[in-house]
Amino acid sequence: MARTRLILVFVAALAAPADAFGGEFRHDPPAETVAGAPLRLDATVGEAWQSTLTVHYRGADSVDAYTAVTFQRAEGDAWTVEIPATAVVSPGVAYYIDSVGEAEVTPHGEFAAADRPHVVRTTRTPKELRKERDLARVDGRRSRIRVAGQLVDFGDRDTGDDRYYRIDADWAYRVMLYPLEQIRFGYTRLIGETPDALPDAMCAAPPCKPGFKVGGWAEIRLGLTEGIALDARIIAAATHVTFRPGGRAELRFGLEDGNHVAFGVEGIQDIGVTGHFRLGWDTVPRLPMAATIELTDMPSSTRPTGVRFSYELARDVSKGVRLGGRLGYQARDANVGGLSFGLTTLFDF
Repeated sequence: MARTRLILVFVAALAAPADAFGGEFRHDPPAETVAGAPLRLDATVGEAWQSTLTVHYRGADSVDAYTAVTFQRAEGDAWTVEIPATAVVSPGVAYYIDSVGEAEVTPHGEFAAADRPHVVRTTRTPKELRKERDLARVDGRRSRIRVAGQLVDFGDRDTGDDRYYRIDADWAYRVMLYPLEQIRFGYTRLIGETPDALPDAMCAAPPCKPGFKVGGWAEIRLGLTEGIALDARIIAAATHVTFRPGGRAELRFGLEDGNHVAFGVEGIQDIGVTGHFRLGWDTVPRLPMAATIELTDMPSSTRPTGVRFSYELARDVSKGVRLGGRLGYQARDANVGGLSFGLTTLFDF
């Protein structure tokens, strides 16, 4: 009789559904994690051969179906699983755990269930917080089209005019993949007049003017830290004879459309080199301003270096549209100088 009773108890134990792997299930749910990073869950279970331990997860605010991932054995009775980083998003990730045996699915209801999952709240990373601030600053507009033109006159000399005009058109996109903050592509046209004849290497069929009609460039902006950015540009300009390489770099402290200080240099082979210092401010709402001092020998590297001073004023005429003007004065020596004028249009979207 005792032997029969023991056999019946053993058979009943085998036939009964395994509740939490023989009753041993321990899991310490995390309360918080970092958004965008994998979430590791650990559990301790006994008699793991009876069932398969599974976690079901989805976004805390999601109404989509749960995604299931099976725990893997780590060591002894320790089991682990990882919820992928793509699922760990703000404001959190919800999950519950169950055991899948031969007979049925056993939810570990004392911990969580499909209708009442455990929610792990996410904290945003410094990059996410920075991106949020940058997007708020531009009202969520990540693209910018800019068209600008200026006429720079160094004055009329007895030997001829000394001036040039410049047109720039470009498109920028704020990628915000820090430290890569922005990419920018553009076109530049720069044509001038100088009292001096161009070297033969720059003029295939005299007479010709210094400068170039077609110049393409690409630029990246590196956000070294919040409030400090470095713009780096490569340029290819088609002159009268051939392509001439060039580049531009600017280090800026502050906001491009607000209070800032910037130092930069731009140079194109045979066209010239320009170094500049700019102070910008936005103390008057919707009227950003800037003052710039430049040293330049453009439009030809054979010209003496001149000094330019210009003042810029812009106006936000509507959401995403800004118009600006520039007025300046420049001279290559103390005897002759001239005025400069410019207009700029910006479209943010």
